[in-house]
Amino acid sequence: MEGGEKDGVFTFTELSSAKGLESKLEQCKSAVVIGGGLIGVSAAEALVKRGITVTLVELKEHILNLILDEKASEIAEKVLSEAGVTVITGQTVQRVLGKQDNEDAVGGVIMTDGTEIPCDLVVVAIGVIPRTELVKETDVKVNRGIVVDRFMRTNILDVYACGDVAEAHDFLLNGNRLLPLWPLAHMGGRVAGYNMAGKKAEYAGGTVMSSLKYFDLPVIAVGNTNPENSGSYEVLVERQPEKIVYKKILLKDDVIVGFIFLGDIEKAGILFRLLKNHVNVAEIKEVLLSEDFGIVTLPEQLRQKMFVVN
Repeated sequence: MEGGEKDGVFTFTELSSAKGLESKLEQCKSAVVIGGGLIGVSAAEALVKRGITVTLVELKEHILNLILDEKASEIAEKVLSEAGVTVITGQTVQRVLGKQDNEDAVGGVIMTDGTEIPCDLVVVAIGVIPRTELVKETDVKVNRGIVVDRFMRTNILDVYACGDVAEAHDFLLNGNRLLPLWPLAHMGGRVAGYNMAGKKAEYAGGTVMSSLKYFDLPVIAVGNTNPENSGSYEVLVERQPEKIVYKKILLKDDVIVGFIFLGDIEKAGILFRLLKNHVNVAEIKEVLLSEDFGIVTLPEQLRQKMFVVN
């Protein structure tokens, strides 16, 4: 990105960058946040609450597109807009401009369509890149990340990996993938530490899951929420526009493989257990989105399957 080296361009790859951004806020009136994912939307909310005018820019057609479907994204975007965030999708920043009196400091951006947006800050919040250069020119196996087994071991004896760099077990796919999520990094780190210290421990695995709250809108998305071939899935949906409530559950062969909850997330924990343990919900799927659905309404046999320890 041309002009990305200017004073006032920040990322969230290092703590020092966040601290540098903090130090600029008193002199800042407006900001452009590049990236409409989890970090970008969080940054936009934090800046708005500090009194900054924010424009959020997302290259794809919808914000939070990695975890939400189109309808859920539209709801989230409306909440952001009502909170004062200007959301621009389908574009990105082509160039960062300098100030009229100081070319080395951020004064605005030019979008891919040529539109110029004045601003004092630019926050770049795009993607997570595993630091596979840590094992460059070694025999450690690397795919998109460093490949590990269920004990967080690499293919090299006594070498372990965990966190965002590790390509580890996904219990939904029953295979390895990158899952750059803090709870899973914490879990994987404990497993690696135990095994390195001589106590055998197995990583239970994780899957795509995000739980967050933006401008008082709680959001939970777990598993396969936006499949490419949606025709092979059964989809259950509930929408309550007046309450800003949206619920979607995806099933394959009567097993929950993903869900999105916005606004009302009270039953998400129960659904997660059903998903994690691959429980067949054929006999209860008609009530999964009902107000009365809960653990006590489940048949005894399903309750037992829910709490199988993996």
